[in-house]
Amino acid sequence: MFEAGLDQAAGLRAHTLRQGPALLAVASPAQPALAYELLCHLSAQLKAQGRLPVILDGTATETAERRSGDGSHPGLLHALNDPAISGLGHAADGHEWLVMPAAQGLRALQRTALTAGGTVALSRLLAPFTSGTLLLFFAPAHELSPLCSDLQARVVVPVLPHPQAAIDAYGAVKLLHMAGARPVLAPMASADPGQAPDTVLATVCDCADRHLGLDLERWSEPVWAACAQEHALTRPQRLDTFHGLRDNRFAATGPSPVGAMPSLWS
Repeated sequence: MFEAGLDQAAGLRAHTLRQGPALLAVASPAQPALAYELLCHLSAQLKAQGRLPVILDGTATETAERRSGDGSHPGLLHALNDPAISGLGHAADGHEWLVMPAAQGLRALQRTALTAGGTVALSRLLAPFTSGTLLLFFAPAHELSPLCSDLQARVVVPVLPHPQAAIDAYGAVKLLHMAGARPVLAPMASADPGQAPDTVLATVCDCADRHLGLDLERWSEPVWAACAQEHALTRPQRLDTFHGLRDNRFAATGPSPVGAMPSLWS
């Protein structure tokens, strides 16, 4: 195995790694319950594509104290503060996906982002979750912006078929854009033929174009999950390390395929 020119780890490094946990922020409207159906549709699509959807509900507050061994899932703040909590992502029996209250956890992540930056806050958020999870962080736009702006993250803004939707969506778009995040519209079709989501969507897009100079990205319902997986935030990867040790030979490789990395045995 020590012959010159041979690299016995090349085969292992050529294997695609299992997807790590990822994050997609979803801005809640003034009445959060109105967007729960969107969250459920998106979660169902993600589950059908083999991901583990986890809804972090930033509109719900964690309990003050969690008793270990009671069988309940922790809130986000508990998971952030207890290093023994890990591998989260699987729903409890009888549930399709995991839902966690996250209002206090979000505030803790805001403080992390303020003092150490968005990348550190993102790494802290993803740490308790298992591979394959995709976290849908559902919270008001002004609560999400401190976490997402530094990362220039896409934030999904629901466009719902009701009269308040245009005001909610445009307000969220303006706030996120001014904070440095990247708002994306997700129009949801209505079961009521008398309600026209296209009209609401056109109003929001027109206002964003005229007042903010924004040509907003739009995700249609059939491709929500595909877009979510493509644009979700993942833990940053170092390309200049090997087994956790810095190797300067990898520093100039950039985003080249893993198989193209120089051999340690050469």
